[in-house]
Amino acid sequence: MPTRFSRHVVGCAVLAFSALATMQAAHAQSQPTGPIDAHAVWQERSLSACRSEQSQTAPDVCLLRTMQRSGAHPQAITAARMLVKADKAGFISAWRPLGKAALATVTYPFRANTNEGTLLIGSDGAAIDVDEGSVREEDRATPAWRAFAAAHPDAVPFAPADFVGSTATGDGGQSVLFSTPLITCHACAEDGALLVAYTIDKAGIVRERKLLTIK
Repeated sequence: MPTRFSRHVVGCAVLAFSALATMQAAHAQSQPTGPIDAHAVWQERSLSACRSEQSQTAPDVCLLRTMQRSGAHPQAITAARMLVKADKAGFISAWRPLGKAALATVTYPFRANTNEGTLLIGSDGAAIDVDEGSVREEDRATPAWRAFAAAHPDAVPFAPADFVGSTATGDGGQSVLFSTPLITCHACAEDGALLVAYTIDKAGIVRERKLLTIK
């Protein structure tokens, strides 16, 4: 559900990481974080104490304190704060540039299942969770989804989505493709895969999401 830390863009709920350009991280000598980039990555230290039932603090609070004590970059701490405020306690664990946009891998250390996710981050700071709401209402109206659902009525998307690749578009932008497995149960074989493309313009802003096919 969108919060005051998220906004609605191209039909997707996104985290407004553009706030990183002006926010300052606590315990970082009031050093400005600057625009989000690879500095937002944090190499996880042990979080076993945060997972313990004996912990005196909530897991999300413990995560932020651990990051601060381990000397995490201000961007990493601020990104984690934004995720916590959006009720997605986690941290950015990997970064992949895509021209003026980027892919950020998010680790969710306190989830029982699906401990990783992907954010597609535009140059404007909008961070789209490609796993959230994998199948949208407009997808369900397509012939491809209707045919698949008729054959596999119990199959559902199983995150995280896999980054397939990107191709250049005629206007100087790019199309980024993701594949999400469709399965009936956690241990079941795949019934198919949902192929979705995001269009990024030449300025690095994500403009459109489109279901391409189900294979």
